[in-house]
Amino acid sequence: MLKESKKLSDYLDINFLQMLQDNCSRAMGLAFVTVDYRGCPITQYSGFTPYCQLGRKQQRFFEMCKQCDAHGGLQAAITGEPYIYRCHAGLVDFALPLIQDGIYMGSLMGGQIRLNLEEKGELEPILPIETDWRKDKALDEAYNETQMVSYEKIKSAVSLLHDVIILMMQNSIRAEQDSEKMGAEPAGWKPDMEFSFQKQELTSIKQQGKLHYFFFVMNIISQLAFQEKADRTEAVAYDFASIMRYVTELDHEISTLGEELNYIGALLRIQKAWMGDELNYSISVPKQYWSANCPYMVLEPLAALAVQGCEAGESHEIEISAEEEQEDVVIYVASDNTEMNLEELNAKFSSSAQEEGFSLYDSNRNLKRIFGKPYGLSAGPRKDGKAGYMICFRLPQKKKS
Repeated sequence: MLKESKKLSDYLDINFLQMLQDNCSRAMGLAFVTVDYRGCPITQYSGFTPYCQLGRKQQRFFEMCKQCDAHGGLQAAITGEPYIYRCHAGLVDFALPLIQDGIYMGSLMGGQIRLNLEEKGELEPILPIETDWRKDKALDEAYNETQMVSYEKIKSAVSLLHDVIILMMQNSIRAEQDSEKMGAEPAGWKPDMEFSFQKQELTSIKQQGKLHYFFFVMNIISQLAFQEKADRTEAVAYDFASIMRYVTELDHEISTLGEELNYIGALLRIQKAWMGDELNYSISVPKQYWSANCPYMVLEPLAALAVQGCEAGESHEIEISAEEEQEDVVIYVASDNTEMNLEELNAKFSSSAQEEGFSLYDSNRNLKRIFGKPYGLSAGPRKDGKAGYMICFRLPQKKKS
């Protein structure tokens, strides 16, 4: 029997996608709609400009809009890459192709913005630009009120959204594949391969962590966009793109210390952008240690614990440092958070109680499982004598050949 053809709704949660569109529209000042392979919308329009809404009420204008959408989606489908172009009415639009197993499923269409005057020549129009609409005073005024941005910001937004949408589709596919594998186990199979179970459990934890931070960061992006005009929001978007790229690496449980520090740095910059003076942090780990193998996401729960309480208006500091000790590099995470004493903290390392995302228990277990018992987490007073605590763990150094 032939398998039923897949459609976008089989890979994407449409309600979730609608929320993504709406949040990104408010945060970035862009319009969005997702269409299937026939060009039919599968989401509601997000953030369409008054200019485009007004223009689409005119039949000729609307027909040209549909032609631009069709050409943009087709070009993106042909290349398999996001396509940025100028529409018939002089605005900048883009199409993000949604492709699975080599099959074009549809596109996320967006834009409805103007380029800065000096950058107008960078994009060729997808269709000849018509100017008859300028004779309509209301349309002309609405056009002049549309947002003007730089080409770099458009590219940043496109890159970010492309990563997020592809991540959503990949997660759906992997979940389906995992489900099929679980159902295909022979009747007599027994769970006697602990490592296999651990890998499945690790993947599940990663999925939870990704969703947790996705909602968290998208909320921050949206609110920052309302509070200001661009610079901080742009920085958050870049950091979020880095985060999404890192958390999509599902097929490995070992990173490098450098990759972990880059990830944690991006997270802390985003939290700092939101919390302001309530959070201060420093990462001072010498570059020569960055190549050391490090369990995936080992630092995340340590950083999360250190800044706990900032959202409630408390001020906290976190310092991440390292030093060499014999054949190992020792990582220190110091915090002035006094909400948990050392006894409670050390108990967390061995408590498998379910927590959202990665936990201190996960970090401790993975360090010991991968490198051996001496490499687990330990907590003690800070070296500088200040209030708070210090968590440390060891990583084997890579020997230079």
